[in-house]
Amino acid sequence: MKPTIYLNRFKHGNTALIKLFYYENDTIEKALQALSYVYYSHHYRCYYIRDRQELINKLRYELRAYAYISDKYINPEALQEMFRQRSIANFQTGEIKNNNNVSLVRCIHANNRCYLQLPHKQKWSIFLNELGCKYEAKRRVWLVPEPEKKIGTLKRYFNNQGCQFKEEARHDDKKSQHLKRQDYKQDKEIQDYIKILTLQGAGKRTIENYACQIKKLKDYYEGKSVIEISDEEIRDYLFFLREELSYSWSAQNIVVSAVKRYMLSLTEREINELLIPRPVAKRSLPKVLEKQEVEAILRQNIFIKHKCMLYILYATGIRSGELINLKVEDVKFDANLIEIKQGKGDKSRIVSMPDKLKQLLLEYLRKEQPSIYVFEGQNGGKYSPTSVQRVVKNTVLKAGIDKRVTPHMLRHSFATHLHDSGMDIRNIQKLLGHSSTKTTEIYTYISKRDISKLKSPLDDLDV
Repeated sequence: MKPTIYLNRFKHGNTALIKLFYYENDTIEKALQALSYVYYSHHYRCYYIRDRQELINKLRYELRAYAYISDKYINPEALQEMFRQRSIANFQTGEIKNNNNVSLVRCIHANNRCYLQLPHKQKWSIFLNELGCKYEAKRRVWLVPEPEKKIGTLKRYFNNQGCQFKEEARHDDKKSQHLKRQDYKQDKEIQDYIKILTLQGAGKRTIENYACQIKKLKDYYEGKSVIEISDEEIRDYLFFLREELSYSWSAQNIVVSAVKRYMLSLTEREINELLIPRPVAKRSLPKVLEKQEVEAILRQNIFIKHKCMLYILYATGIRSGELINLKVEDVKFDANLIEIKQGKGDKSRIVSMPDKLKQLLLEYLRKEQPSIYVFEGQNGGKYSPTSVQRVVKNTVLKAGIDKRVTPHMLRHSFATHLHDSGMDIRNIQKLLGHSSTKTTEIYTYISKRDISKLKSPLDDLDV
């Protein structure tokens, strides 16, 4: 059966375009790349054509051997009617949840943009993709293009799905300012801080995060110098982040670290620990995949580059950032090893390369011949972290797994499955690059190795 390409209208500025939505398919990808009137947008991360009927007809004719071209989603009215009919069918089959288990869908209007926050369900992700929405993994929200045209469709669909659809007012200016990354390059005070952090050997990501948080603190107090902001004012700012912007404990901890390191490095001021406390860490157990789920993901028929990424993430347990920094010279085929240089905390380590991964990597490198990095973008250079996330997400959807899976979950699964198989915790620690076994020991809480051997006291009772 031929796959389907769905057409969806959108606008870039004043230009009317049509997005081509389809589930990952090598044949369709190559066919689209061969057409001169089909373009790829790195911004929208999709193939598109101009909104002209003759181009639609031409596309349908030239791809007739590879795929069906469906325009059932191209008009908002047709889309609304389709989901109305689908909702009626769901109601008749009892698919809609009762009111005792209602999912909340938050529709947030901010900075002339519209976002959706909702629980993950595969059918909802498919619906939002087909509607032209874009998922932002970092904030875990769906960006809704042209909300004035699509809010009605979204509201009707999720109400018919038994969800509570709640629209929220836009943020005020101060909140909006803190929802976007700040430009700190022109601030001399922060540039001095960046120089100190660099000399201290801080990582690039740490420097960016700390500089950004200091700029946000200064902007909150209207450009006031950091040294002039009192401990009480910093406390009030932290309260604002917690209560108004719902910062997590880890995000709050970054702010506290940025402020304290600034004071320690550039001033002689003592910090009042009672006024600027560190938030209490809320440790939750990592989410892992079952072995059968990992098998289903790795068996999918996808691009060899994407397959290699998934194999490496699970077979070695490396982080997503380490994956995109991996160079061709770091892969030692003779020794069956991969060298991870300057991983998290600028620490290097060596991981083993199993035979199945070795054969796949050799095939990939011969075919693609990357120049520097093992995984390079279309225009050269490093692959982006968001692209890795998208590869994982799309493959999980294709495998039919109704879970939100991230690249880091494959790392957690790697460690847990190693412990299940009997590997010592210290060896797992070395493979993961942890400084202390305390970090690695969290996997013992979710491993099934020891729990399966436990004997319940109920077994000793004569009942």
